[in-house]
Amino acid sequence: MEKKRVSVNIEGRSYAVITTDDEDYVKQVAYEVSQAILRASRSAKQLEIRDCAILAALDFCDDRNKATRKNKDLVDKADQIIRQTTELNKQVQESKKQIKDYRERLTDAINENTNLTKRIRALEDQLRALNKENERLKKAGESKKSDSEKAFEKAVQDKKNKKIMGYVPMRQGSLFDGSDKKGKK
Repeated sequence: MEKKRVSVNIEGRSYAVITTDDEDYVKQVAYEVSQAILRASRSAKQLEIRDCAILAALDFCDDRNKATRKNKDLVDKADQIIRQTTELNKQVQESKKQIKDYRERLTDAINENTNLTKRIRALEDQLRALNKENERLKKAGESKKSDSEKAFEKAVQDKKNKKIMGYVPMRQGSLFDGSDKKGKK
């Protein structure tokens, strides 16, 4: 950038400022300095212009220092936000990775469940078919037995039932049979 000379007027005195800034900007700064000196002179009416200029300079330096401190605080907060955002982005990426892994595992589990359900249905169908075949074979076996085999099986079953019931042969007697014997003695 090229330097240029800008002429400004502050409190009745003319100053030549050599700068690379825009002329309107420099004149605006000079106007603000004039206003600050004017405010200082109004607050203490017996001060000379030089003293007012020093008070204005103190105000400007104070404002600049506060602005610098505030800017530093804002930069620090922005850095903290950037660090937190970076950390959150890492956590989001990790969460996305976990979600993808869970989805894959869920899909595998669903597929396995579907396959097992199909296998169970096939086994149930096979069991029904075997039960039907077993019933058919029983009926076929029953019809082929001869009458003598059926009678033998019935006799064996009756004998088993008697053993199970604890079959005890009983004799029927009379109350009077015992009294006759007592009286004869």
